[in-house]
Amino acid sequence: MRGTKTTVSQEGWHTTKKERRNYIIGDLGRTLEGYIITALMSTFMIFQGINMTAVAGAMLVVKIIDALDDVIFGYFVDRIHITKIKAFQKITGEGKYLPWYRLTFFLFPIFTALFFCMPTGWPDGAKIVWFFVFYLMYDLTYTLVEVPMQSMIVTLTDNTDERNSILQAKTIINSLATIIAGMLWTVAISEYVGIGIRDVALVSSVAFFCMMVPLCKGVKEHNTTLANVDPAENEKYTLKDMWNCIKTNRYLMVLLLSTVITSCLQTGSAVGLLVSYYHFGSSLVMAIPILISLIPVLIAQSQTRRLVNRFGKLRVFIICGVIGALIQMAIYFVGPIFTICCALLVIQSPFSNVSTVAKSFFMPDTIEYTRYKTGKDCSGICNALSSFVTKLTSSVSASLGLFILGLSNYIPVAGESFEDIQAAGVVQPPEALSVMWIIYALIPLIGTLLGVLVMWFYKLKDQDVALMAKCNAGEISRADCEAQLSKKY
Repeated sequence: MRGTKTTVSQEGWHTTKKERRNYIIGDLGRTLEGYIITALMSTFMIFQGINMTAVAGAMLVVKIIDALDDVIFGYFVDRIHITKIKAFQKITGEGKYLPWYRLTFFLFPIFTALFFCMPTGWPDGAKIVWFFVFYLMYDLTYTLVEVPMQSMIVTLTDNTDERNSILQAKTIINSLATIIAGMLWTVAISEYVGIGIRDVALVSSVAFFCMMVPLCKGVKEHNTTLANVDPAENEKYTLKDMWNCIKTNRYLMVLLLSTVITSCLQTGSAVGLLVSYYHFGSSLVMAIPILISLIPVLIAQSQTRRLVNRFGKLRVFIICGVIGALIQMAIYFVGPIFTICCALLVIQSPFSNVSTVAKSFFMPDTIEYTRYKTGKDCSGICNALSSFVTKLTSSVSASLGLFILGLSNYIPVAGESFEDIQAAGVVQPPEALSVMWIIYALIPLIGTLLGVLVMWFYKLKDQDVALMAKCNAGEISRADCEAQLSKKY
């Protein structure tokens, strides 16, 4: 079924403005809820005064368990039509992936908030147990929201330009919102304000839950049926079919490998606030380049879809990624000289953000390819793998950063905010400061270059994906699609 044409803003598009708005706002709430952990977890655990190598080890154990959770849920999302289960029908409503979101989304902010309720007076061993349990539950509920949310981009519409427009808009808004949220959180826990991280996380979780609610009723999926396949075969979905979908999707594997390498080595976020405080004298000073680059970044991001339409998403991603890496190299070799680093960060931001937006366009393309090749609806397992990679890499980068910092002679200081750290008056030794700079600047540089290099092996062409999407939606026949493809897939 298609949306009402009088409310659709562009020819060939299927979603209404209201549907796109509610989807983007819901995704923003999900993104910011997850960003609480990304932005504050490392600092929160450092403030607990726990041995950093123990925290790093606990993170990796959680990720091993979480790998199984993600695959199982991805399989269930693809196999089980939850709307057919009578007990859930009143809650889930219509759709393919949206019903899963309606059923589970509220659990995510609950367990995110509980993670930050770790009792400060408990011994280190008990704190590690708390961390393990609630970080695992955070990861699980992250998957319960992430997989349906990301899979939905395929079922909202089969129009690839419409998808890219939605992806660009939500990436730009998410980027801007995470910058603003990160700055507000940094100010709140700074030595100048002194609000505890726990209070910041709890209030934020309530706000982001409210943002996720409108998606439950304000969006309709318009592309839920896979056409040009045997309906009986499409209904059957076994573990073997799931494995075949994964095995067939070699372009997804290239994309995920690039993400794993790049994101696992993005260790700068683990020590960013510490670098700002110990190297530049204030936990707030690194907000200056972010503020200066805000407008250029928004302008650059808004042009990504136009650049991709003209030059192709792969070329845009690689060129902007390489330029960003070269600037990161300059930052490392210049060292912690604030004026120069600030200028370089401002120059780097537009290129890095365009590369990020362009990369968000690849995932739906790989799913359309796999649906076309296998005749199976496989968005759930593909996005479950992507969700796992996202969580794995953010945790690995954080644990790697903390582990390396723990190997130096960094002096742990317990507290609730940087106000407490300032009151303690601890001076970190030069070795710890040098290691901090390596974690912040050098390791992410290596990750970016390797990630860009891997994407050279991505050979799925944009114009062929558009044809496959039309075939999957039943707008053209498989024979017509095969005749127009640029090569044999």
